[in-house]
Amino acid sequence: MFRFAHATHPHWSGAVELAIAQLEGQLQLEQFAVERDRTQQVGLVYFTDAFAPHAAEMLEMLKKRTGIEDWIGGGAVGVVATGAEYFQEPAVSVMLMHFPANSTRIFSGRKPLPKPGTLNAAGRSSLHAGIVHISPDVDDLGDLVEDLSSKFTGPNVFGGLLSNAGGGVHVAGEVLQGGVSGLLLAENISLDVRVTQGCQPIGPEHTITRVQGQFALELDDEPALDILLRDLGLDEQVLSDRGLDEAAAMISSRVSRGLFVGLRSEQDAHTSDVLRFAGAGATGPHGDYRVRAVVGLEPARRSIAIADRAQPGERLTFCVRDEPAARADLVRMCAEMREDLDAPAPQISSLHTAGFQGLKSARKPKGAIYVVCNGRGAGLFGQNGAEMQLIREQLGDLPVVGFFANGEIRGSNIYGYTGILTLIF
Repeated sequence: MFRFAHATHPHWSGAVELAIAQLEGQLQLEQFAVERDRTQQVGLVYFTDAFAPHAAEMLEMLKKRTGIEDWIGGGAVGVVATGAEYFQEPAVSVMLMHFPANSTRIFSGRKPLPKPGTLNAAGRSSLHAGIVHISPDVDDLGDLVEDLSSKFTGPNVFGGLLSNAGGGVHVAGEVLQGGVSGLLLAENISLDVRVTQGCQPIGPEHTITRVQGQFALELDDEPALDILLRDLGLDEQVLSDRGLDEAAAMISSRVSRGLFVGLRSEQDAHTSDVLRFAGAGATGPHGDYRVRAVVGLEPARRSIAIADRAQPGERLTFCVRDEPAARADLVRMCAEMREDLDAPAPQISSLHTAGFQGLKSARKPKGAIYVVCNGRGAGLFGQNGAEMQLIREQLGDLPVVGFFANGEIRGSNIYGYTGILTLIF
């Protein structure tokens, strides 16, 4: 398995020293030995905003102490690791990955992507999959992600938006500010990329039939606001009878954590995907969708404003953020991963003495990366580390590192309120 470490300390050098001590200790364990045919090593490092000004010093120290020259990662509002999360506190999370020769390549603004169709020395596609880190302030973000995804031959492009602190600090062989960076993976690297949602539908799926900018004017050829009130179980006359302020108050009382919509394209509505709304009795879609906040109501046109530009023909489901639904969907995602590996659920009582044995399966992941929305964590699950502990309970002592993102990326989509878990084999 991949060696990994995580630590918090008031000073960046103290955190890195603690992490290195963990990495060195794992050298003594057989399960962390590097196979002879995996000669290409890449370090992955995520650090919180407090350490962003010292990124170059951290990278130099990691290179010197581990002997690994190729590093990727960046700064975030929080970082995660197996069973732990650090949010808005000084911390670092590190993983030492190893791959077959010529199967990975770092890319950034200073190391551009190869041309589509480029093959590596083994004759395999160099653009089969990729770990992607993007600064949130890049221009035309949606178009950028869609164009980036189109260059890959495989579907497993994943990552997230880094923190804007310090201008967006990237690690891509060196420390860079802003833009796009990451790691290309050739087609001989096996991945399993899954997404878990944190929302619960409150009504059926609708078709967007009329829009103007960010306003959804009509759903199913009816005023969008009327549809919303109906899905909430409110009288459609509430606006005219009581006024917008009272109607908004009534809506807020039903959706204490905010009101959202799940959006998906007409094409996605006819395809199968692992993404779904969680929770018993869910009446929403069971395909790929993105969650966006409802940011306003317009009673004059009986419309709603969405934090996105939806298109006619897209499918929309009103939903709310919900801790039980998020927990259920996270368990569902992990259970499906175990099922695909034909691996039984770990015995929770033995996790502390398992010595990081990982899942009991013929096909064992060497490590995992978890990109999680900064609106999840303790803010959704009620306590710090609950989400990462749940993953540990479901997948055992699997080496996991990751970060809290301003938007989560899978394929050509930028999600919100999701967690993207990737197993690397």
